Amino acid sequence: MVAKVVIIGAGIAGLAAAKTLYTTQNSNEFFELCVVEGGNRIGGRIMTSEFNGDQIEMGATWIHGIEGNPIYKIAQENNSFQSDKPSECEEGELSDEEITITEDGHEVNSSLVESITTFFKKMIEFSEGEGDFQDGIKKIIKCLIIGVENHLKKVFAMLENMHRHYSSAGDLGTLDFNSASEYSNFPRDEITIDKGFSTVIESLASFLPDGLIQLGRKVTKIEWQSDDCDLKLENGDDTQPVKLHLRDGSVMFADHVIVTVSLGVLKQGIRDDAAMFSPPLPSFKTQAISRLGFGVVDKLFLQLRSPSTQDDVGLTFPFLQTIRPEIVSPKSPLMD
Repeated sequence: MVAKVVIIGAGIAGLAAAKTLYTTQNSNEFFELCVVEGGNRIGGRIMTSEFNGDQIEMGATWIHGIEGNPIYKIAQENNSFQSDKPSECEEGELSDEEITITEDGHEVNSSLVESITTFFKKMIEFSEGEGDFQDGIKKIIKCLIIGVENHLKKVFAMLENMHRHYSSAGDLGTLDFNSASEYSNFPRDEITIDKGFSTVIESLASFLPDGLIQLGRKVTKIEWQSDDCDLKLENGDDTQPVKLHLRDGSVMFADHVIVTVSLGVLKQGIRDDAAMFSPPLPSFKTQAISRLGFGVVDKLFLQLRSPSTQDDVGLTFPFLQTIRPEIVSPKSPLMD
């Protein structure tokens, strides 16, 4: 008998699972496959779009290391690194110089920022069980000696916000630094995809036949019926133990279900008023879902004026770090 497998979610995890199962040798002899997606598109948080005529990434952007990275392999096989169209991280040039600017356009002393940054990095390393404070403390003492202690908190807050961005943590106080230190990139370069990250999604989906992915099919409840359950399923087949309830009122039956929804959906699903899983998941799973956290990383796309003079052509754009305007120094010409 052919088993029915339903994958919930058409993000990269769901599509990768579907592709792996569907391309397995003689898979059609063993199971029937279906992917249901609550939204009106595939890709999840991967979405390539356009802004002012240029290609941008609304979600995932970077390939963090290319050696042994399956994302890089897929993009390379699909010639996704060859494009005549400027992409989000391709057009323009970044200088090696880091400039810290207040919100009202004043440049902050670089030696001050460097000293506090060294201390902050040492503190993070120490929190992750590496390094010590000695060199960082020396830098901070130097700042105190030159009389800029009032500025420490403001620059420190900027660095904290930057680390929250890199770690996607809403609050560094809730970040497990020991676990965070276990994260590592693949070796070698960190790059973007010229033709867009969505080409990876399109590649995975291309292996699946039309109709296998069903959009607009939001699952509201996953009901598992045990082997000793006397309930006769509506489809007349009492061998399929999983009943999926969908938002439109319809139901689906399956032998196996692969759930690839996001952590946020899982958190919502284990709430008493949601009851996405019936019977409820084991406590060790719900506790893990509850403990895991995530923050919000927003992207801001800026449209800059075209070069007005020949001197502006080829102007490098500095790496800007923004803090509150209380640290006053001459206004940067970049903000004019």
